[in-house]
Amino acid sequence: MNMVKRIMGRPRQEECSPQDNALGLMHLRRLFSELCHPPRHMTQKEQEEKLYMMLPVFNRVFGNAPPATMTEKFSDLLQFTTQVSRLMVTEIRRRASNKSTEAASRAIVQFLEVNQSEEASRGWMLLTTINLLASSGQKTVDCMTTMSVPSTLVKCLYLFFDLPHMVEAPVAPQPPQTQPPQPQTPPELPLADRRALLQKVFVQILVKLCSFVSPAEELARRMTCSCCSAPSPPGVLPTTCPGGGALGRSSLPSPATASASTSSSTSTRRSVWPRVSRTCSSQTTCRL
Repeated sequence: MNMVKRIMGRPRQEECSPQDNALGLMHLRRLFSELCHPPRHMTQKEQEEKLYMMLPVFNRVFGNAPPATMTEKFSDLLQFTTQVSRLMVTEIRRRASNKSTEAASRAIVQFLEVNQSEEASRGWMLLTTINLLASSGQKTVDCMTTMSVPSTLVKCLYLFFDLPHMVEAPVAPQPPQTQPPQPQTPPELPLADRRALLQKVFVQILVKLCSFVSPAEELARRMTCSCCSAPSPPGVLPTTCPGGGALGRSSLPSPATASASTSSSTSTRRSVWPRVSRTCSSQTTCRL
C-alpha cells in the first residue's frame, strides 16, 4: 500500500499484480456483502469491526487505481461510502463529546495519526479511505456530505488550534546486544512527521470536497447556523442574517456602548463559532 511513502514523495515498492487486485476486490465484495446481509443480528460494535477489516483491503485495491474505476469495479461504492462516512463522523464525535477543546483535539489527533503500521492505525486508514473516496466523483461526495463529513472535518480544524505544543519523547539508549539480532518492527515516525502527514491528508480531502457544490453548500449552511445561534453580547445590536437569526459576526456596537472597554470588543469577536473556535479556552466543553 505504501500510502505514507506516496504522500511524503518517497519511492514506493512494486504495485500489486492484477491477479492480487482481483483477489482483493473479491474479498472486499464478500466482506461488504457480509456486512449488509449478516447471517445474524450484528451489534454496532461488530458492524464497525467488520468495516475496519475492509479499509486496508479497499486501500490496497484502489490506492493506485484511477478514481473513475471505483464505481465500475465496486458496484456498492455509494453504500460503502455512506458506511465509512458514518463511521468517521461517529469516531470523531466520540472523542470530542463532553471534553474540553484541548482534550478533544488531542484525542482526535491521536486517533487519526499514523503509527508504526498503517493498517493497524484505524483512524489513519479511515482518513486515507475518505481521501480516496473524495476523488471518485459527485455522487460519492454527495453521500459524504449527507453524513456531514465536510463540516465535521472543518470543526476538527478549529479544534486543532487548541493542540498543545509538540514535545518529542526522548529516545532511550540502545543496550548492547549479546544475542543474535531479532527481526525489528518498522521504526515509528517522529511526531513532527506524523503531524505533517495528517495535515497534508486533511488539506487534500477538504480541497477535493470543496471543488464540488454540495460540500460548499453544507459548510456555508452550517457556518451560517452556528453564527446565527450565537447570542449577541451585551451592548451589541444584532444584525439579521439570511438564516433569520442574529449574526454576531456582523454585529455593530450601539452608540451608548461605542466607548466600551477592550475586553468588551474581545467578547464580541469571540461570539463567532461558539462551539469550537480557536479563541475558546482550553477548558471549554466541546460539542460537535
